[in-house]
Amino acid sequence: MQLFHPLKLVDLELSNPVQSVENLGQYFAVKALVRMHGTPVGYTELGVTNGRCSSRELCKESLEKHSWAIMQRLLYDGLAQSPLPEGMTLSDLTQIKPPVWKNSFPSVTVAVCTRDRVEDLRRCLSALCQIDYTPLEILVVDNAPATEDTLRLVKNEFKHVKYVRESRPGLSWARNRAIAEAQSEIIAFTDDDVQVDVGWVEAFTQVFAENSGIMAVTGLVVPLELETKSQILFELHGGQGRGFHRKWLNFSSETSRKNGKYHGTGELGCGANMAFRRKLFEQIGDFDVSLGAGTVTEGGEDLDMFFRVLHEGYSLVYEPGSVVFHRHRRDYSDLRKQIKANGIGLAAYHFRSALSYQEHWFSFFKLHVWWLMKWHAGRLILSLTRPCHFPRELILKELWGYLIGPFRYLKARRHAAQIRRQFAEQAKLHPKTNGKVLPNENKAGNGKHIGISR
Repeated sequence: MQLFHPLKLVDLELSNPVQSVENLGQYFAVKALVRMHGTPVGYTELGVTNGRCSSRELCKESLEKHSWAIMQRLLYDGLAQSPLPEGMTLSDLTQIKPPVWKNSFPSVTVAVCTRDRVEDLRRCLSALCQIDYTPLEILVVDNAPATEDTLRLVKNEFKHVKYVRESRPGLSWARNRAIAEAQSEIIAFTDDDVQVDVGWVEAFTQVFAENSGIMAVTGLVVPLELETKSQILFELHGGQGRGFHRKWLNFSSETSRKNGKYHGTGELGCGANMAFRRKLFEQIGDFDVSLGAGTVTEGGEDLDMFFRVLHEGYSLVYEPGSVVFHRHRRDYSDLRKQIKANGIGLAAYHFRSALSYQEHWFSFFKLHVWWLMKWHAGRLILSLTRPCHFPRELILKELWGYLIGPFRYLKARRHAAQIRRQFAEQAKLHPKTNGKVLPNENKAGNGKHIGISR
């Protein structure tokens, strides 16, 4: 039986003096997020000796493991200097400071959609308030809350944060409300169980500022802690990180549009760390309200949006320098629910896209079959023939979620239609109080591709 030991997560900036990590009696190893000039280049993991991990060993292992990535970062920063230093040598690169973007940055609204998770939200907002960026608006969208606790938190502890209540239950309703409320050029989304890096906003806004054609940026999501078995299992399952290399993605030709290369948009990022130009939603519509947490599909709205961005001819950049820290589920029962929800949301996205983009139905069908055979059935068979780090129970949970996902999507469409009718009636009865809760109801972009929003 596989034993699980807590891992100590640390941030290791190689351009600063590296300190030894002490008092590690309960930890099996140290897992360091290695950075050069603020940009992550990879992970280094070292065992604990006598309750400590020395700075010398951390540096040695990091340099050996990530030497090429570190060199690339130094070269990038060195070549970005203007003007270039005369006679610059390799050793000079280590002394060069990272380049500073001198042109103007766009205005940003950071939207945190939440529902009755006050302690998580407090930590999230505390981290957001450490960001030094202007102009920055922080917006909390309270989605169908059962209590007034979130309102009281924002009112009493975060007075400069904008609060709105979205009564229609479902994450996509909340995200769409944020789009309607935001006035900034860029709208960024993160989750209430996330703590953002202090350089998060500047990292993704620089991508937008340098490239006017970029419409969406996603970023790196790393674990905030790996203290419990469930958190470690989630990372073994793949976590939410998508690597340490920038990816620039678009459908550059009709061939690439049809070959299904980017239909599996989970490799592009996730909803805990994504930002868009506000004007994009005027072109392609808002989030599909039949997808997302708080509905029976339990997810998939982010993957659907990424695909729509690419399919409509826009570019998306995955920028690993834009970092957030996600608090994985600590309890095994919560992990089971999340793994199942991941399967449901992914299949719902596949099914929704096959319906909305009929020219792609066969590509999504092939992707669906591949996912069933290679990911689900393949891992299940492997777990039956040899010892496996990942519990068979969780494999079966995700498989079951993936099988029922399409049916859940059809159910969610019916439920979303009911919500629209219900709130439309309320708006007619109480136009002064309820009219604003339907801000984006009919904004569907190209109706052929927006499914439930048609």
